[in-house]
Amino acid sequence: MTKIAILLASAGELKLADGTGRPCGFWAEEVVGPWQLFTEHGADVVTVSPDGRPAPVEAASLVPESASLSPQACEELAEFLAAHALELKEPEPADRLDLTSVAGIYVPGGYAPLAQLHEHPAVATLIGRARRAGIPLATVCHGTAALLSTRAEGHSWPFAGFAVTGFSDAEEATVGMAGKLTWTLEQALEKAGAGYRSAPPWSEHVLEAPGLITGQNPASSMGVARALLGKLG
Repeated sequence: MTKIAILLASAGELKLADGTGRPCGFWAEEVVGPWQLFTEHGADVVTVSPDGRPAPVEAASLVPESASLSPQACEELAEFLAAHALELKEPEPADRLDLTSVAGIYVPGGYAPLAQLHEHPAVATLIGRARRAGIPLATVCHGTAALLSTRAEGHSWPFAGFAVTGFSDAEEATVGMAGKLTWTLEQALEKAGAGYRSAPPWSEHVLEAPGLITGQNPASSMGVARALLGKLG
């Protein structure tokens, strides 16, 4: 059976520019929809975190007003997460993931990736192993921060020149986070050497590069998931 690994951050707090901490986690819509699609297409899903610690959900992603979803949709997201509580509580540590049976890796967003995935050595090692094995990597929203983990002083960044996208500065402004973050994904990707591209805020935007699929925001998560499945044949 085809296996897809969903890489989740285990960080529960993001430090802001003013020194305070903001609770964070994964964005429910970006996890649940693709997870369901993967299983509908016969794939087995394994959850992974950098250190094997539990992956928290971003509370705002289950609130209709902040998630821009109906109450019923939020309830269905919560029900799915409750049904898969064990996988979220006990993800596989990234350095123990056996890639011989993994066909693809998917990295969703939420603010937790900004707190952890961008600089965690286990994430860098996992991405490096996957690329050497020819395993496609798909990221969406703030999940694209995982690519930044592979930066190394004195070495060229593996994704330099790649067309990539992720949550934009314009979108950060619309959710009131502009000026509150210590860094933004758009600026960090550009500084690292990516060919960052964005669409108007909240519109679906998916880009493909060699071995890589990236999506801009929650609206792009299903497009990213479909593109990843397309790579698996």
